[in-house]
Amino acid sequence: MGAAECEPRPTWSEKPEQKALKSEAFPIHLADLIREKARSWGEQVQKQTKERRTDREAISREEEIKLVHRIFPGGGQRSPQIVLFSAVESDAGCASICVRTAMILAARGDGSVCVVDANLRAPCLHNYFGIDNSRGLAEAVLEPLPIQDFAQKHAEANLWILPGGSAAGQLSFPGAYDRLSSRMTELRGQFKYVVIHSSPLDLDSASILLSSWTDGVVMVVEADTTRRETARRMKQNLDAANVSVLGSSAEQPHLLHTRGPSIADFRKLSL
Repeated sequence: MGAAECEPRPTWSEKPEQKALKSEAFPIHLADLIREKARSWGEQVQKQTKERRTDREAISREEEIKLVHRIFPGGGQRSPQIVLFSAVESDAGCASICVRTAMILAARGDGSVCVVDANLRAPCLHNYFGIDNSRGLAEAVLEPLPIQDFAQKHAEANLWILPGGSAAGQLSFPGAYDRLSSRMTELRGQFKYVVIHSSPLDLDSASILLSSWTDGVVMVVEADTTRRETARRMKQNLDAANVSVLGSSAEQPHLLHTRGPSIADFRKLSL
């Protein structure tokens, strides 16, 4: 009896088929759980980032609409007709601001709008609209055809685009300035609003000359980048040329080079 109590008890052993059944019933794979958690976390971060970006873009559009309404009051109020947008230093998103300004005006529906790419050294507005740049402002300076023959109608709204064109290298300045001035007069007669994208004020003196044929200038600066002293100096140069500075606009770096909103987006925000 005593000897039997001292003997080790037999160890119960699972049969192979029992082990397999247990493994199938309770699958615990740590690597799979980690991957699943990581994927879920990644999707949540992407969703939050997209929501924050959408909020920033909506706020930016609202601010741009306010800026446009200040510069082009509409509603029977006296409003500038031709306005030049120019960056203080580098392009600083000036082209994208011009595009969005023209679309806001077109969405308002109170007159025809033409956006003009007068940055003949580096034309780029055609890229925003996905149009051909073989003929534009440069060709209009060289050829006698009416200005509307060089502008392209936008498909969605009462908006025309006059790209920079491909013949800038054939222009001889300052002889071309008189012809360019007459084209500005034509644009004034053809459209209610003309939005002009020009080269940076600090890099091209032609922008100052071009601004003298407009009703005013909007200086575009890049947030936290443009030097205050440079902006002040450009303002003094415009004052010396008797050019009105109608306002300033700061482009946010996170909104650069993104696909722009549609006319419908601006029409909703304008209501």
